Amino acid sequence: MKRNVIGTVSAVAIGASLLLAPTAAFADATPTPSASSTPSASPAPSTSTPPVTGKGAQKAARDAYRAQLKAWQDARNAAQSAYKTAIQAYRDALKANHTAIAQINATFNAAVTAARAAYTTATTGTVTAAARQSAFNTRVATIAKATSDRAAAIAALPALPAKPVAPTIAPKPTPPAKS
Repeated sequence: MKRNVIGTVSAVAIGASLLLAPTAAFADATPTPSASSTPSASPAPSTSTPPVTGKGAQKAARDAYRAQLKAWQDARNAAQSAYKTAIQAYRDALKANHTAIAQINATFNAAVTAARAAYTTATTGTVTAAARQSAFNTRVATIAKATSDRAAAIAALPALPAKPVAPTIAPKPTPPAKS
């Protein structure tokens, strides 16, 4: 127990000396000015121009800012409205393309279903191998024609327009400095 107390006390003493030692190194070593020393020159005036404090100038700056802000808002609203119109036209073209492709696919599927039904009808019952082969060849030719018609119809569709790019909005004007 006595050893723990001695260790604790020595650790606290070392920690305190480490914390307090650097403060002495940073102490101000310059002497304080006395009354007999020569007076120093006053600090140099500020080089930045102070803001205009006249009420008329401030009002003019506010009015100019309001005009800039109104022009910025009008430009932003016009760009957004043009973008909305362009994106709606793009969506309409996309929807029309998907509808046309759906119709083409429906026509293709109907032709394939009809060819399969004709083959099934031709091969039901007792049929010769030649009749079965003839029905099979007819089914394959009908499906091949439907496939080529589908590919030609899809190729004939108009190309999709490029997706409109969202407008880049200029930064908002900064308000005049208050004084």
